Amino acid sequence: MANFFDDLRNSFDFFLRSRITFSRKDYKEKGCLDENCPVNETLKKYDLPLLKNLSERNIKENLYFLNIYDKYLSKKQCSKISLLDIGSKNWNYVKSEYLFVSSLSEEPHLDGIELDGYRLNNKFYSRFEIAKFYTKDLQNTHYTVGDFMEHKGSYDYIIWILPFITEYPLLRWGLPLKFFKPKKMLEHAYSLLNEGGELLIINQGEEEYKIQQELNKELGLIAEYFGEIEDKFNLFKNKRFASKISK
Repeated sequence: MANFFDDLRNSFDFFLRSRITFSRKDYKEKGCLDENCPVNETLKKYDLPLLKNLSERNIKENLYFLNIYDKYLSKKQCSKISLLDIGSKNWNYVKSEYLFVSSLSEEPHLDGIELDGYRLNNKFYSRFEIAKFYTKDLQNTHYTVGDFMEHKGSYDYIIWILPFITEYPLLRWGLPLKFFKPKKMLEHAYSLLNEGGELLIINQGEEEYKIQQELNKELGLIAEYFGEIEDKFNLFKNKRFASKISK
């Protein structure tokens, strides 16, 4: 019964914010990149000045994800490389993806898609408006507000951070249950991979990680499981786990 009322409320709220799309404009944050920036040896080869306009928290978060890509994704040099980020929220970590792809290609192409892009933060900026700040000046980088199940394209890399594979977190994030389609979404994500492409999935908690493995098996997907992700910066309260599906 609780799920019924949560779903009803979420459906109404989502309907409103998807149509009103109100937001403050011109989001900015104070950058802090200096000689004290937390950088390890693996990351020194990247163009870290690209992070100079980010807050300390967001620098650390971009380094956290960049280290994950560097560790778990295959590195193939190519003239053009495309990457899709599913469920991008405000895409505050987009520069980690851009740094990784641009280190492999002279022509990177990044797409981020977020269903709830007009949700406001406590300062009345929408995720869409904030994403404009993070993607500014990044070549061929596009943020879209929309339903991933309707998204088309083909990609060498797909990044999926904290997919909704149980109902509870989806409801807590304010989304209607009609969007709870973990198996269909995984099938669709796999269909967008180019041959030789890779889908990196990051799950929260061991329970979701086990459910993810079962979904992969049900669909007959070839996957590698890397276990718990090291969090050197202590950014996240809950443990996170990584796996990769290859095509």
